[in-house]
Amino acid sequence: MKRFEFSLQKVLDLREFEEKQAKNELGKAIAESDRIKTELEYVALKRVENNKACALTEDMNEMMAIERFIVRLDLRKEELLEELAKAELVIEQKRQLFAEAMKNRKVVTKLKEKKEAEYKADSLKAEESAIDDIVGAKYN
Repeated sequence: MKRFEFSLQKVLDLREFEEKQAKNELGKAIAESDRIKTELEYVALKRVENNKACALTEDMNEMMAIERFIVRLDLRKEELLEELAKAELVIEQKRQLFAEAMKNRKVVTKLKEKKEAEYKADSLKAEESAIDDIVGAKYN
């Protein structure tokens, strides 16, 4: 008996590849967002440290340098927040592409499962028919 062959296997393979690619792209977008969040945390930590240092120093030049650094940290924070907003939009787009690729793959997978179940049912019927013929021939 010949084994089951799915006529759309190449299409299924392509859909699985597209889904994997979309998943990788989503992972990259999430990793970028996480990198930005980590940098935001670092900027916040540095700001707190410098606020404390500014309060403890009595040297005017050092105090002004710390204040300029704090202003620069605030600017960097604003830049990072803009980057994070853009990264979140990219994540949402990649998530939608991944969901679409997953849906496309599932359609073909379900079709394959249905065709395989039909093949097994037909195969079982053919075997039963062959056994019935053998048993019938033996008694005749």
